[in-house]
Amino acid sequence: MSTRTPCVAALALMLLLPAACREKRVSRVTVPMVLDHNRMLVDAEMQRQDGSWRNVRLWVDTGNPDFFTSKDLARDLGVDLSLSERKAAGGESQPLVVPPPAGVRIGGMALNFKGVNSQVLEPDWLLGTMHNDANLPSTVLQRYQVVFDYPKRRLTLAEPGSLQPRGERVAARVNPKTGIVQIDADIGGERFSFALDNGASYSFTSEKTLEQLSQRHPDWPRSIGALGCANIWGWWPQEPAWPVLRLPHMQCGPVRLESVGIVGLPNFFDNGLDVGAWYSQKSAGPVNGFLGPNAFKAFRVEIDFIRSAVYFEKGAEFDARDMDLVGLTLQPEPDGGYRVIGVAQQDGKPAVAGVEPADLLIQVGDLQTKGATMGAVVDALRGKPGERRTLVLERSGKRFQVEAEVKRFL
Repeated sequence: MSTRTPCVAALALMLLLPAACREKRVSRVTVPMVLDHNRMLVDAEMQRQDGSWRNVRLWVDTGNPDFFTSKDLARDLGVDLSLSERKAAGGESQPLVVPPPAGVRIGGMALNFKGVNSQVLEPDWLLGTMHNDANLPSTVLQRYQVVFDYPKRRLTLAEPGSLQPRGERVAARVNPKTGIVQIDADIGGERFSFALDNGASYSFTSEKTLEQLSQRHPDWPRSIGALGCANIWGWWPQEPAWPVLRLPHMQCGPVRLESVGIVGLPNFFDNGLDVGAWYSQKSAGPVNGFLGPNAFKAFRVEIDFIRSAVYFEKGAEFDARDMDLVGLTLQPEPDGGYRVIGVAQQDGKPAVAGVEPADLLIQVGDLQTKGATMGAVVDALRGKPGERRTLVLERSGKRFQVEAEVKRFL
């Protein structure tokens, strides 16, 4: 027998082993995440039509079943956008539906995007306010066990059944078509139901519901104006006039959520629906609105979609000072700048003297706002009540400076 045969076999095995390792299926991954304006962002990879991969940043969004991509990402992945451009020229506003990405990886783990409704987000610059490329929708997330560890700033994705749940269990309902999760809550002795929307920047209910809560509990702090993370993007109607209520606590099964700020939205949704009725179209049952990260950022939140359960493990203190800031409502501009669309009122007068709606906000302290994320701009306005922030603004082409005081609004 030739001595070459075992050597050849050993060499072939050595050559095959690296390929086998590369193709090994990753069933669980934990990656760092960034919070910007309360929105969770993670780094990932997406596959182009030629098979190559590019780095992307994804906005993790349990509140949206659709995959949204920017135009730049869609073009780079090889999607033909000429149809979208022709529609824009013809004045049509229908979204451009595109194929789901051929491949998506987070931390080396391949994610299943098969069958997910995908489209180009318009206006495209909205993704630019977070410096991200696309979202990671609920229809994909529901295919895994998911952990949002806010205190440690980590995201975990795992194959169903591969994680041992941790924390206090709260029964949930999941819409199998959308992946939207909802839980029930007790607020002041009344029962409510809310979707869990970590893709939102804040918590929202209808203006009617908020007014009823405010009338029944007149001692609960209340303010007017979408400030801080309640300032969604500035393009929703009437943001400077939205009422905001501070709930001392809400009870979700065995879990107590404290100092939850919640906004009351007017009825500007399709067919005159309020936010609860509008959101209920994609949840498993009727909801009164949705809870954003401001309600549960103190927790490690684990969602077991298959078993219809959410687990909460407290790891930080509740933030009762998220409305301590300079009282401006902002709107991101297509060029990366920011415009003032509202000045909060306190004691019957503007909380920021010398600033008017339509002023451009050029600088906050050392931060040049143009090109900064919305989270960075809002955070620059934060501080302890009584502190001052130097604002550089522009009105009618002329720049001027204002010394603005940080105040507590809620």
